[in-house]
Amino acid sequence: MKKLALSVVFIMSVFLVSAQNSKVQKAITLSKPQYNELDKAKEAIDMAIEHEKTKDNPKTWKVRGQVYQAIAKSEDEKFKSLAENPLKIAIESFQKAQSLDTKGKYKGEIALSYLTISDMQINRGVDFFNAGVESQNTEDFVKAFQAFKSALDVKTMVDETAIDTIVIFNAGIAADRGKLYDEAIKFYSRVAELKYEGSKIYGFMANIKKEQGDTAAYVQYLKDGIEAYPDDNTVLMVELINYYLNADLSDLALEYLSLAIEKDPTNQTFYFAQGALYDKLKDFENAKASYEKAVELKNDYFDAYYNLGALFFNKGADMLKLANEIPPNQQKKYDEAVKTSFKELEKALPYLEKAHEIQPTEETTILTLKEIYFKLRNDKEEYMNKFKEMDEKIKALPAKE
Repeated sequence: MKKLALSVVFIMSVFLVSAQNSKVQKAITLSKPQYNELDKAKEAIDMAIEHEKTKDNPKTWKVRGQVYQAIAKSEDEKFKSLAENPLKIAIESFQKAQSLDTKGKYKGEIALSYLTISDMQINRGVDFFNAGVESQNTEDFVKAFQAFKSALDVKTMVDETAIDTIVIFNAGIAADRGKLYDEAIKFYSRVAELKYEGSKIYGFMANIKKEQGDTAAYVQYLKDGIEAYPDDNTVLMVELINYYLNADLSDLALEYLSLAIEKDPTNQTFYFAQGALYDKLKDFENAKASYEKAVELKNDYFDAYYNLGALFFNKGADMLKLANEIPPNQQKKYDEAVKTSFKELEKALPYLEKAHEIQPTEETTILTLKEIYFKLRNDKEEYMNKFKEMDEKIKALPAKE
């Protein structure tokens, strides 16, 4: 009788295991495209992972990963609500399967699934990123970053040395746009190590630090980029120069301007910036030389022509101010001083007239020309006529709102 009882118990045990294994097989079958019953497949496999007889079987967890992967991939609306983040569950299921699969029976299948999931996450990242661009919703960029990061993490589960430079770059961009600045710096730094996308990566990192108010790190990233890419650093150089200009660090600004000009001697913008800096430092001759080089390189450079005119105008105005300080009993000295100041004002005319020719409706240029012509009206009749001409042009300009 005891033997009979044991046999019955054994038969019952086999039956229970078989029943649960049938749940796994049912999930496999129902998840196939020709059946496409993912809701029932999910129900079956979720029961199997809970049962004592199958919960420690690597196949159970492998199949669960495949079912949830199929749910994530499905375009059928009725399956999209089956799980909030099916790919996350799929990844966790495959990891569980790996931990139980001590003999590596499912290693190849799981590796292929990981690679497929990685590609799916990349596509999700692109979709979220594009949605963020369209909506300007920070949360979309956060989701894009999470998807790209997941794609990278999953790929390393197959090969720890795997490097997908473009996805690393995309993760950095998404984190940046999603205001996940620490993550953005982390991924941008990796991109910089891989020497992908050149110097602009350093610009991205610098801008993050600028946004965070970390001036020292901002400047350092700019310098690092300039050093790392000596032949491709114009944007970084200009950014650093502008920072030094705005911070009133003239010596450093001039130093980097000289480097910029040495690297790109045909860039008129550098000469203009150099001229403006010398102008600010009251270095008339060097300012004049730099502005002249700028217009030599670009003969319709309005700002450079205007600043050349302003250089002489301001010099003449300063001289006239000194003349007005001469005592009334020194009339001859006063007259000579005024005459000399007017000569400087007259030197401004060719440059301001050229600026006016380039931008005929620019109000400040017209007003400055009008003032000079008025002061010189007694020297030449043509100046009186030009004064009247400028006066008419000012009146003809549209009224400011």
